[in-house]
This record gives sequence, C-alpha cells and structure tokens, in this order.
Amino acid sequence: MRWGSFPYRFITRMLMVGILLFVVLSDMTAQQDTTQSMQLNEVLIQGYGEHESLVPFSTAAVQTLNTKEIQHLPTLQLSDALKFMSGVVVKDYGGIGGLKTVSVRGLGSQHTGVLYDGIPLTDCQTGQIDLGKLSLENVSAIELTVGTDEHVLLPARAHSYSNLIKISTFHTLPLKPVQLKASFTMGPYQLYSPMVQFTQLVKSKKLPQRYLLWGIHAQFLQSEGNYPFLLHYGSSTDSVSHEIRQNTDISTYSTELNALWQLRQGEQLSVKGYYYTSDRGLPSATIFYNLNNRQRLSNRNGFGQMSYRKMFNNRWSYLLNAKFNYDYTHYVDPDYLNDMHRLDNTYEQYEGYVSNAFSFAPLHKKGEEPGQALRHDLLFGLANDLFYNQLESDNIDYEHPARFTTLTALSARYDSRPVTINGNLLFTTVNNIAQDTAVGKTFLHLSPALSISWRAHKHVQLRAFYKDIFRMPTFNDLYYREVGNLRLKPEKTHQWDLGLVMETPKLWRGTFNMAVTLDGYYNIVRDKIVAFPTRNLFSWSMLNYGVVHIAGAELTAKAIYTFHRDCHLIFQGNVTYQHAVDRTDADSPTYGHQIPYTPRWSGSASATIRLPFISVSYAVMLCGDRYALGENIPANLVSGYADHSLSIQHESIIKGSTLGFKFELLNLSDKNYEIVRNYPMQGAGFRLKAYLQF
Repeated sequence: MRWGSFPYRFITRMLMVGILLFVVLSDMTAQQDTTQSMQLNEVLIQGYGEHESLVPFSTAAVQTLNTKEIQHLPTLQLSDALKFMSGVVVKDYGGIGGLKTVSVRGLGSQHTGVLYDGIPLTDCQTGQIDLGKLSLENVSAIELTVGTDEHVLLPARAHSYSNLIKISTFHTLPLKPVQLKASFTMGPYQLYSPMVQFTQLVKSKKLPQRYLLWGIHAQFLQSEGNYPFLLHYGSSTDSVSHEIRQNTDISTYSTELNALWQLRQGEQLSVKGYYYTSDRGLPSATIFYNLNNRQRLSNRNGFGQMSYRKMFNNRWSYLLNAKFNYDYTHYVDPDYLNDMHRLDNTYEQYEGYVSNAFSFAPLHKKGEEPGQALRHDLLFGLANDLFYNQLESDNIDYEHPARFTTLTALSARYDSRPVTINGNLLFTTVNNIAQDTAVGKTFLHLSPALSISWRAHKHVQLRAFYKDIFRMPTFNDLYYREVGNLRLKPEKTHQWDLGLVMETPKLWRGTFNMAVTLDGYYNIVRDKIVAFPTRNLFSWSMLNYGVVHIAGAELTAKAIYTFHRDCHLIFQGNVTYQHAVDRTDADSPTYGHQIPYTPRWSGSASATIRLPFISVSYAVMLCGDRYALGENIPANLVSGYADHSLSIQHESIIKGSTLGFKFELLNLSDKNYEIVRNYPMQGAGFRLKAYLQF
C-alpha cells in the first residue's frame, strides 16, 4: 500500500472530533436531570402478536423478514432469504461459493445499499456486495426499503441508495443472563457448517436501566460443491451429457464480536468487530468440452465499527457512527491468455468513515414523554458523512485510485396522523484521485426525494414517492487501463411509485388476519454505464451510453389463520411484473427490448403449518424467461424456472434448554435451472441442521 497517499490528518481529525463529541455529550448527560423519562427507538421485530401489523404502514415500500420467518424458509445464506422478497432478482452463479448479487426493481446491484447494524457495507472496486458471504445464524431481522426511509435520525449514506437492505443482528435482549447457542448444518457434496454463539447480559445493580450486552459469534463453512448437472448440446432436442461441476469448492470462516452498552435511559453505545476469510474455486461457464476451470479467489475482510446514540430530551437526538474497513482479495487464473499464461493479482481496499446526525422535534413540549403521539408531529434531521476509499493493487498498469466523499442530508417528516409527508435533500461531493497520473475528477450532485401517505382508513393506506439518486462509477469503471474511462458520468436514476396497503381486521373471532400491498412503479436510468468490446474480447471500453425505462408492479400478500392457541397456518406470497426496456437509440437492434437478466414475471410463495411440536413449510420460487444479452432473440434466451422446497422443523424444551432439528428437501423437481446463463444450479438435495440453545 502507498501509505504516503493516505490522509492521516483527515482520519486523525475525524477521530478526534468523534472522541470530543462523545466526551462532551457524556458530560452533558451527567449534568442533566436523570429522573426525566427517555427511551431509544427500538428495532421493530415483527411477530404474530394480537395487536401487531402484518405489514409496515409506511410512505416507502417496505418488506420485512423476522427470525421466525427466516427459520421456516429454505435458507443458508442471506441471498437465499432475499429471493423471497418481491421485486428482487438475485444473480446466483451456482453453488454455495458462487458470487451472489442483488438487483431490485430492474436497477443494478450497485444501486442497492446494505446496512449491517446501521452502517453500510461497501466495495469501492466493483460496487457489488457479495451477499453469499453473510450468515443468517445471528440475523434477527431483514428489511428492504424502496423509497425514502421514514426515520430522520439516519446517516446521510442511508439516503444515497435507490434501495436499502437493513440487516439487524444484535438488537434484542436475551431471555437469560447467559445464553449459548450452537448449531451444525450438513448437506450433500461434503457440505458442513458448525456455528457457536455466546451472549451475556450484565445489568447494573444500582441502576436497572443500565446494562451491558455482549456476545461473540463464530461460524465455519466448507463444501466441495461438485454436484452433477445435465449439459445440453444445442437445443432441447439435441444430445445431452451428464457432467460434474468442477472447481466449486469453498471454505469460509467468520467471527463477529458485539457489545451494546445502555449507558443511561436514552443513551446507548454499540461496537462491532468483524473478520471474514474465504478460499474458493470459481466455477466456469459450462462451455462445451471445456468444463474444468482453475481460477481461485481468496478473500479477507475485517472491519470495526461503533455507533453512539443519545436522546438529550424529547426534542433533540444525536447519532454518531464510525467505521474502518479493510478488504484483501487475491485472484489467480493459471490459464489466462497473456505472455506469461497466468494472471495473479491482489487488491486491497481501505475505508475510513465518520457520520454525525441530529434530529429535532419542535412541536414536542417539555415534560412530554419521548415518542408520545401528537396530533401534528414534525421532525427535522441533519446528517453529514465523510468517508475515504483507497484501492491498491500489484498490477503494474493500475492507477492506485483514491476517493474522498462528503454526503450531507437534510430530512423532514410531518405526521398529522391521516397524512404523513417525508422529504430529504442529499448533497454529494466526490473527489476521485488517480495517484500515478495525478488525474482526478470531482462529482457534485443534489438528490431530492419526497414521499407521502394517506391513512384513508384504519386498515387502508395509500402512498406515493419520488426519488432522485445516482450511482458513482466504480474504480474498475474509471481506472482499469483496459476498460477504464475517466470521463464517465454517474448513472442518474429517477424513481416513481404509487402504492396501496390493506390489512383486514381480526376475522372469525380473531382467528384470521390478512394483509395485501400493491405497488406500481416507474424508473428511468440515464447515463447508464455499459461496456463495449473494442479490439478483442479482452479489451473493452466503458461508456455512458444508455437510457432504460422500467415499468412494473408488485403484489404481496400475507395471511395467518390461528386454529388453536399455539397452532397457526401462515401464508406469504408475492408476484412481480417488470417491463424494463432499452430506450437509448431508436435505430439500435436492442431498442425496446427487455434488458438482460430481468424477467417479465417472477414471484414466490410459502405456506407453513406451525404446531407446538413441529412446523412444516413448503416454498416455491418462480422466475420467467430472461435474456442473457440485449437482443431478445432465441439465441440469448435463458429459460424460466420453478424451485420447490420442503422443510420440517422440530423444537423441544428440555430443562429450560431448546433442542431443535430442521430438515430441508431442496429443488424437488431436480432441475439444473440457470439464474445466470451457463451457470447451472444444483439439482435435488437436502440439508440437515441441529441446534442447541441454553
């Protein structure tokens, strides 16, 4: 790494500012009246209680999955759970070790942000987050937000994405002071994954509202992934052969340390340390007579983050976030077509991040309880984020780029009970620095967003929103000598949405409840960044050449029937229609054609019978035909698929401890369908999981 370019003064100053703010705020807290009642906003974990809503009533299109819902779906990784959300397309390159990225409502994966306990996960090199490396074992809730988040006390970076995935891992108090959980998952093709998690809650004897919650989570996963598949030589009527997937092995290890201090009522500090390492083979496309591949990818990722939240009174609140992230990638291709017949590259990413956010509620009066419902509620928020990214490589043709970004967001929320209005203005300043050539470029952009909802009835809500956002070119887009273009402009995205949310009251003496959401949306992407071949297939050029119009609709439904005190029948389903077409050039052969890997129709459904001693779930994922390239011709067609699965789960309480088993039958139709062309998925299989919590 070229340490001379790293802005030590900036990082040092930001850390000093953060420490100073923390000390000052702690001192202010010590001087104020501790008898005043204050509380922090808690993370909402949806359940099936008597008074809880099945769907969020929000100005944005929000979908959630809680722990129980995740447990009853056929899931091993985070990407598996997201496949059951409407409007989501997960690009899966096959097997457990294959890359998994997500696209929401026809927008690229770079437009979807991932917040891990409130702080973003980032990749400045490609802009894509590999969701396959995130475990579900310690996840308490997943939330997908399309539109403007209703909370005003947020880091500015949360407003910089077209879509936002929030992952919560450490926000619920355990039932016991000391809790230990261990699990073991096994499956075919040498899949096994042990996990252990320890949590301790330490309460203050003098002040019950003070406590320390800390825990450690560790998991190992290994799989050979050498599953069989059927290779078609041409059309469905041509000859086929039975093959074995090659170079699909993977081994990963991850550990996570969390600590949460409730310092005073209304004051909270949390820290997280994370480390992940992996080594995997990269399976190749199933090209005829050349199925083997020797490319390898090794990755190490570690980060430390902290979040301090303080509610001074019922009017003022403050949020401080900070993070340092390091990521190391080693890629080897022993069959690369160059003079050395080998490609061996390493990449190192660094990020320093500091965020300060305030919220102000002018209509709240002294003495009122925080969070008390007012007939007219007005909230303002102001957030400023500073972060620095740097990418290093041993590639002699690399520019050693760095990027300094400032985000400032002004938010407002007005709630008159039947009507809620949210809005924010995001101002972005990005300065790119190419160290070897001293060439840099500065981007400025102002992004407005506005959303409104009307509670027409206790169980009916109408909502609409508009959001303007843009995607910065990644370091690969700008600086790779073979593909980079320093003149690239950011992708500009305009999103419109009109939605309806309905929930029935408790019917049939409170035994049945149902909720339905319907959203129609329209997106326009301008200055789309695309790659065009130049001299040959190994030399490409990146250009702003594209306009894409996306019109779609999403329908989701959730229903619960309680036929006994502890016996439930739960149904969840969604269907998505997307008409995402190229509107760049009327004379182009791709004009008016569906963009690659975006199906017209997709959806999923699950049904669960939950009894006191056993739960049985059936789930199906459906995806229509897609096209691998821009021209919608038969040669580019990727056929649709239906993936059926069945899971059975049993839990027993033995002397206060929980012993559970989960058995999953996967891909019951035994089809090697393809999500990405020439990357066949695994056929029929199983997984068995045993877990103990005490």
